[in-house]
Amino acid sequence: MIIAVTAKEASLQSEVDPRFGRAAYFLIANSQTGEVFVHDNSDGVNASNGAGTGASQLLAEYKVDVLYTGHVGPKAAEVLDKAKITYNEHIEGTVEEVLAGIPQESAPAAPEAAEIPVETVPAAADGAIRLAIPADTDAGLEAQRSGHFGKCAYYTLIDIKDQQVQQVVAMKNGGHIQGGCSVPVILLSANHVNKLIVAGIGGRPLQGFRETGIEVYAGSGETVQETIDLFLNDQLAPISNDQVCGGGPQ
Repeated sequence: MIIAVTAKEASLQSEVDPRFGRAAYFLIANSQTGEVFVHDNSDGVNASNGAGTGASQLLAEYKVDVLYTGHVGPKAAEVLDKAKITYNEHIEGTVEEVLAGIPQESAPAAPEAAEIPVETVPAAADGAIRLAIPADTDAGLEAQRSGHFGKCAYYTLIDIKDQQVQQVVAMKNGGHIQGGCSVPVILLSANHVNKLIVAGIGGRPLQGFRETGIEVYAGSGETVQETIDLFLNDQLAPISNDQVCGGGPQ
């Protein structure tokens, strides 16, 4: 079961945000795996209108089954009902308390703040950039490049300074709920990535990467090494809005 809770802050210790469409964040939990991740709802907060219906459509994309929040407006309720998302209103306390109070058969398994992606690889040395390339294995530069940036098995992180590779780290992708396109944004940002090379990407995650300062490139090459060579030879360009995918989650 996928559970969403509106939150004032990006933390399990955050108070539940009484707003739905204009909630600061949605914390989304997978009751089977215990994973919990954050969606920054800046678009909803700043929307001139339709924030509730937009948030409802967003949760439908995330395949949410149950929502806990303060208040749901009538238009948003219609979209939630159509998407078969059960919603619970007048919820108070912290997100952690809400999740702990859900019946055991549907509750996440002892979620902790660490389940939200955090730093696992220290920042690159001064003057170096950190490039991320989705990969199928942990074979570093020799790994086959993955066609799915969100569902890849690993991210190969490459630190580059003065056109020279300084460090290569294979970072395991913790996985994410279907539709959870914000998780790679959080994970790579937390690990100090500056640039990302992908085979394809959707509009929502592309926007998320841009907002966190990660430049996204359209890449090619069978292996990570081949892709790096193309990047160092200025043969790759930042991805443009007309290159985004129109399909499902990556």
